[in-house]
Amino acid sequence: MNFHKTAPGIIGRKLDLFSTEPSRFAVRAIMAGVYLGIMTSFAAATGTIMESYAPGWGGYVFAAIFATTLYIIIVLQGELATGDMMFMTYGAVTKHVSVLRGLALILFVTLFNLVGAVVVCWLISHTVFMGNIDPETRLLHTVLENKLAKPTGGLFVEAILANMVVNIAFMMSTQAGQDFSAKLLGIIVVIPAFAAMSYEHSIANFVMVQLGGFVYGPETIDGFTIANILRNWSVVWLGNMVGGGLIMGGVYGWLNLTKTEYKD
Repeated sequence: MNFHKTAPGIIGRKLDLFSTEPSRFAVRAIMAGVYLGIMTSFAAATGTIMESYAPGWGGYVFAAIFATTLYIIIVLQGELATGDMMFMTYGAVTKHVSVLRGLALILFVTLFNLVGAVVVCWLISHTVFMGNIDPETRLLHTVLENKLAKPTGGLFVEAILANMVVNIAFMMSTQAGQDFSAKLLGIIVVIPAFAAMSYEHSIANFVMVQLGGFVYGPETIDGFTIANILRNWSVVWLGNMVGGGLIMGGVYGWLNLTKTEYKD
């Protein structure tokens, strides 16, 4: 399917639900946070097991499993803020939505992605599996400490790259139409590129921080302070907006304004 022809319909449906039934739109955003939390905890647990058998390979197993999260969100039509960054920016460039309305939608989805992450991570922290853990041997603990230790400039650059990758997958999935096998293939080939490289995704970081706080306790994690977490979240969100919004959404919106037939 052609992204140029399909994207306006997707943008229109999002805006319609956001305007007329915001509670249902909020629940779709919450569910995206829930799916992300479930699959992130599964990926972290499996990556930890792999790390004990093959040191250095746990992160790649984590990335491979984590990739399926976006497929679940797309197929079950959850609302993910980092994907909406591309769609709303594309819509603003192609005159399907105003800048302010598009930004309001992105912020709304971000808030409820966070709500979903908090709820599901609290539930996961009370499971038997998560209640019997050793922080020193868990991949998630190490990954979270590394994220919280990154300098602001590095976070911003990695956030740009992360959401470029995520929205490459969104664009490929959109053009796959109703071919769900093609959607899955396009996603699992692309998404591990940012997960394995430990690039920064704002909604995934919501999940990481909540899991770390609920499961291990803030006192066991270096850099786990309110100020540092807010620094991480805000810088990464802005970087994601640049990568997914301005670069992917903005550039392809501009490219598709051509008067020729050369459109994506």
